[in-house]
Amino acid sequence: MNLTQTIDVRGLEHQEREERIFPSLDELRTGASLKIIVEFNPVPLVFLLKARQEFEVSCENEGPDEWILNIKRTAERKGAKEDLKELLSELKGGEVSLETKQKAKDFFQSVDAKTIGNLEQELIREGVSHEEVRKSLCDIHLEVMKDSLVEKRIEVSAPHPVHTLMEEHKIIQDNLQKLSSLVGRLKERNSYKRLGEDREKLKEIAHHLVEAESHHQREEDILFPMLERRNIEEPPKIMRMDHEEFRKRKKALYQLAHNSDDVPFAKFKERVIELGEYLAKELDSHIFKEDNILYQIALQVLTEEEWEDVKKQCDKLGYCCFTPEDVTKTVSKRERN
Repeated sequence: MNLTQTIDVRGLEHQEREERIFPSLDELRTGASLKIIVEFNPVPLVFLLKARQEFEVSCENEGPDEWILNIKRTAERKGAKEDLKELLSELKGGEVSLETKQKAKDFFQSVDAKTIGNLEQELIREGVSHEEVRKSLCDIHLEVMKDSLVEKRIEVSAPHPVHTLMEEHKIIQDNLQKLSSLVGRLKERNSYKRLGEDREKLKEIAHHLVEAESHHQREEDILFPMLERRNIEEPPKIMRMDHEEFRKRKKALYQLAHNSDDVPFAKFKERVIELGEYLAKELDSHIFKEDNILYQIALQVLTEEEWEDVKKQCDKLGYCCFTPEDVTKTVSKRERN
């Protein structure tokens, strides 16, 4: 009986190749083999498979125009959830070793954003805390997978709601960079007089960060409920937790910036540095998670009709004062054709 199946992924885009290869590998029974045909040297795939220690990998043909891998499953896979549990246990141990980082990279390369979201959701339902997932898994996920996530990202154009949210993110990140630079200069100042124009710049930055509330509200009131109706519950819940932390600190920064006359400079300086460093780091990381994980899950599971509904609701709720006009306007069928 022939236990070998063949898949030919030549000419496919990166995401299409993964959608063919990894499900086939997961379905492979012990003793069965899979033959994969590609048009380039598949070194990363070979490395990943050998790292999982479930497969025997050999090369039947080595280019130059056609590479053929023979992959035989030699052991049952524990399952992605068990892999993630084991990884979480190692990440909780404090300083993360290079070996653990490599293991995390291998794992996250083997699954897509939707699968990661589902697995995190299952772990939380089994008793793993939101905080463990949010800090341990999300942070190491970003560290080891930034380049890969950006490469796999599904792109959409205006006026798609995700495109609008991502364009707003760019403006928010620009203000975070300004805030980070201002905090750096503030560390060298010893009086309000020496602070100079940065005092007014801080008011402007704080204002724009607070104005981003409309952005978060569209996510929380429209996009997140759409995902939750598809049983994607934990990723939105984690993002909401982040939003609450950001709201408190953005409000505190705004009040401090606009009422500095009532605060001694030393206290003002200490608090602005504390708030500024937190927002510059954590909000930027949050934006990356939304762009490359949460939005990607949404783009995979929501239908075109659901996105049209999201757009209508966003138009009704309204946008930020800084939202680019060209990404919010409704494009008619005639314009699209």
